[in-house]
Amino acid sequence: MEEYLLECLESLSQSGDDKIRRLNRVQKISAWDLMTKEWRALVALAAKKEGLPTINMDEDKSSITQNRKINKKIGRRGGKGLRKSFEDNLALPQDIFLSNEGSGYKLAVLIAQQNKMGDMWKSDWNERMVEIRSECQKGLHPVWSKLAKESGLFAELSRFKISENSKKHIDSSNWIKSSYFDPEDTISLRNWLKLDLPFNAKTEQLKIIQKIEKDLGKKPRYNEWNGWMSPSLRNQNNEIAFIEGILLASSKNPDAIQVLENINDETMNDVVEKHIRLLKLRAGNLENWKEDSKINGNDLLSQAIRNIAWKEINNIEDELSIEDLKYGIEILTSSDTKIPNSLGWKLVSSLQEKEKLDEADDLAKILQIENNIQLKIALKLNSADNLSTEELIISSLNSLNDEGLLIVTNDLSCSYDIKVSAAEKLSKLEHIRYTSQILDVFTEAADVENLAKIIIKNRSLIKVYPERVLLIWHMISAKSSIGMLPTLEDMRKEALMSISDSPNDTVLSKISKELIALLDGIPDEIGSIQKKLDREGILSLNEVRRALSPDGDSMVRSKTINRLKESILAADITYLENALFQCLVDSLTLNRAAIDIESGMDERIKDANKVLSELSSKEDVSMISIKFITEMVIEHGKILSEGIEPLEKWYRRYDNNSLESKLIKATIQSSRDNNLEAAREYIDAANKVRDDFAKYALIMREALISYAHGEGWREAVKLIDSETALAATVTKRFQLYLNVCNDDLDDKKDVARNRLRQYASSGIQDTEEDFRENKEAQIEALEVLIRYPEDLDPPLPKSPFQGRVKATIRGLQRMESNRQSELDLKFEQELSRENKDILEIVNIANQMAEEKPIRGLRKLERAVGSNKFTDIQLIRLSRAAEAMFGGHSSIIPIRDRRSLRNLSLKPVVIVDTNILIDALKDDLVREITGDSFGSLNWTVERSFHWMLRRRKKEGLMLMNIPPIVMSEFQNRTKSPEDVLSLFSNKIYIDPGIWNKKITQELLMNKVTKICKEFGDWEYTFDKEEMKNMELDQFLISHKDIFIEITNQKMNREDCVDRSIIDGEEIYPERGDLEIIRSAALIAKSFNPEIGSVIIATRDSDFKLISRSLEEKYGFGVVGDAQELNRRVLR
Repeated sequence: MEEYLLECLESLSQSGDDKIRRLNRVQKISAWDLMTKEWRALVALAAKKEGLPTINMDEDKSSITQNRKINKKIGRRGGKGLRKSFEDNLALPQDIFLSNEGSGYKLAVLIAQQNKMGDMWKSDWNERMVEIRSECQKGLHPVWSKLAKESGLFAELSRFKISENSKKHIDSSNWIKSSYFDPEDTISLRNWLKLDLPFNAKTEQLKIIQKIEKDLGKKPRYNEWNGWMSPSLRNQNNEIAFIEGILLASSKNPDAIQVLENINDETMNDVVEKHIRLLKLRAGNLENWKEDSKINGNDLLSQAIRNIAWKEINNIEDELSIEDLKYGIEILTSSDTKIPNSLGWKLVSSLQEKEKLDEADDLAKILQIENNIQLKIALKLNSADNLSTEELIISSLNSLNDEGLLIVTNDLSCSYDIKVSAAEKLSKLEHIRYTSQILDVFTEAADVENLAKIIIKNRSLIKVYPERVLLIWHMISAKSSIGMLPTLEDMRKEALMSISDSPNDTVLSKISKELIALLDGIPDEIGSIQKKLDREGILSLNEVRRALSPDGDSMVRSKTINRLKESILAADITYLENALFQCLVDSLTLNRAAIDIESGMDERIKDANKVLSELSSKEDVSMISIKFITEMVIEHGKILSEGIEPLEKWYRRYDNNSLESKLIKATIQSSRDNNLEAAREYIDAANKVRDDFAKYALIMREALISYAHGEGWREAVKLIDSETALAATVTKRFQLYLNVCNDDLDDKKDVARNRLRQYASSGIQDTEEDFRENKEAQIEALEVLIRYPEDLDPPLPKSPFQGRVKATIRGLQRMESNRQSELDLKFEQELSRENKDILEIVNIANQMAEEKPIRGLRKLERAVGSNKFTDIQLIRLSRAAEAMFGGHSSIIPIRDRRSLRNLSLKPVVIVDTNILIDALKDDLVREITGDSFGSLNWTVERSFHWMLRRRKKEGLMLMNIPPIVMSEFQNRTKSPEDVLSLFSNKIYIDPGIWNKKITQELLMNKVTKICKEFGDWEYTFDKEEMKNMELDQFLISHKDIFIEITNQKMNREDCVDRSIIDGEEIYPERGDLEIIRSAALIAKSFNPEIGSVIIATRDSDFKLISRSLEEKYGFGVVGDAQELNRRVLR
């Protein structure tokens, strides 16, 4: 600092006497910048030529006026404020006493402070000044004599002699020793630059060094250093060149090595050589790597050389011993340096070779895989017993190239999770040459979601891997299939058509193929499946399949399925095989639930609800399961309300706005008697299928029924009035019911009465009857109407409809009293008594039956259904009804017997062609399956003909095949080839097996058996009567519906065969019209065994006008097992 002060004082000498000019000029030289603010304070005093204090005496007193001025200025707001001057930075006396500065500096500061502080100066400080003056006697640097000349304040300093050794010499050994550090270590570099130099340097050089030192205290601007250093600190020699080289090295300037190599100073040879070695290592020069990696010395520079050397291990091909590798790791670990993967993997590989696997495993877990060589080392280690590097391998997948990913997918030691992750990344590279390997991984890992993505993207793969498409169909999770169902259905159809011509899929095991075939409905053989299961498992599987077959008892015990699960768990099977077995168990469980529901038994329905709830609660429930359960709910409705809560939650979470979601919500709302909310959900659902009129109309009909149950009469009437075609899908009685209830709601009782009378008289031909007979006919029609809400299943609310009907009847009775009216009144009175007289009730009914047998029977039917009698009384009433019917059955047509539920009459079911074909196909499938149990798949179609067979076998009904149906069925099943063509592309039939097993003789036997089974009740039809039956006007009245049905069938590209009526080719084909006429003729007949007529068909031509057919011709229509049970079991 004394040198810097001397330069500043010389600058003052050359600046004249002007204080301001002197101070301004001195601030521009480099020495000023190099000094601290405390030293600059001395320069400022010298610049102002500060003198000693003067003494002035006056008359009264003496005072000392010091040559001090306090710099003042007027503040911004008018106040007085102090401005800090340079001399205010003088070091404080107490700091000076503790300072290591020279005695000249100490004395100069104390002189200045004593002058400045005045009375605040402490007297004991004078003693300390004496001590410092004594030290000054030994000699001072010339600068203090110069300061005395420039400022009289420091005149005292001129009396001390100038030291002969005026230059301050510093031992360079400490400075050199401190330079053993890594130039890129900014903290060490900064501390070194703060040291006093042991040699003379130019002020400009010192200024640059100081600037760089300060820059290191912030975020260093290395890219600017070279500009700062040039020219003062560039191309230097010896000591200053060493500083140049270190600074260049720190800023990563390539000139550093050349600068250091040019230094020729024995005192610095060692440190310079080490810095050069470090820089060469960093530059990639590994010629002396072996020596550098083991360089001696514990200084920071030696440590840096060793660290950098071992960091470069990846570029060293020399064979190193385990000891050398461990030494390198120890070097790096001790310096908190991350171990280079290449070094770690070299050691892991060496440890593997020496079979030190546990040690190798521990080390591998802290490494990363950066190349395929390291990957292979990790995979080899992963294959060892009780060791696993899977987490390490997973973490490396993002950095592996395609070859590395392929290595992982083919490695036997890797889990399927790792293989799938690798295959996923490989698939994103979109290299066609890897497609086969990727598909194989996804297949073996049962990752059907990824498998589906690839095949959907490249549909040509379907023909190559059709069985894998079927695998997707049965295993894909429901949430993954959202929005994909139509695509998956198309893929499945194409796959089924491609199986025969596809190459053998070697990735799928034989057992996998058998399981896929079994799940898809038609297993050729299941020998491999049986070999994998133990004895209990085989027996359980056969027991379940037998029970679920058409000839089975439909009773599957839960413990049987549990035994099968245990057998699967114990089996030696692959991951894919296990997944397929789980699908099989789910399928068997669902089939069991379906049959339990169709049994109609409360306990079994309860069990089925539990099963459906458990399956739909599974986290990754399959698409097939959700689809199956949804279809069950749509078919069976609220009897499954307990089991579909999880299903509703699933839809709400994953597919909330779908048609199925709305239908499920409607079912749940209905089960909770929230009928109005259910109706709204049905309407929302219907609006999603407006382009499918059949579905739309059926769902809207459910909405109307829900409105009726919820007493939403007004909403229901508005809905019917707004939908012309919809009105044609419901009966006139139902419309009447809604309108009468709505009239009552609006207090329009007269309107309701007139509406009822108009309905009651609409079917009466009064041209040949007198007024009295007309009234009696109306009353009879209204009496039938009273039970309308109760006759339905489930029954509609009785009020206010029954009240309005009874009021209308009473009004007609008042208009003209007759015997029948009197009997009606007596019956009502007797029925309302607390102590009822059974004989009197039977007597009244018999009297009514004398004129109108059906009226007497209906009175007894009403009494039985009133819940007002004991069991013994009910038996007596039932016997009376049986006797009454026996005496009058010949005059009561079947169509009028539908409401006579308590008579032991059987329904006759007329079977449509499509039912016979379904039954035949199912029987033939059993012939070609390996175990003769037939298809595993439950469908609405299969369950329908199963239920028809079951109820007929139970003796609950009779079945009839009309001649037109018999003819069509036999014509379409003439040969095995004809029947094969009837199978849809939703099921695979192996042509070779079909041709081998389905012979002409077998087919004819099966056809004959079907005809006998479904045609056990014969009826001789009068051709003339059939021909003359009026049907055209009825069909024309439903014209709007048939237009929609015809358009829908044409849009589906169905083979549309329509009849022409009134010039329009939109009506059902001739065969369907013949079925309607057949059913109507039977309904008009008087067979004493028959209580009702039902057509069993899945044809929309029947389903959409089923209510109207029943109302007009007296026969019903059923389209599934549930509807059949409602008719037969009631």
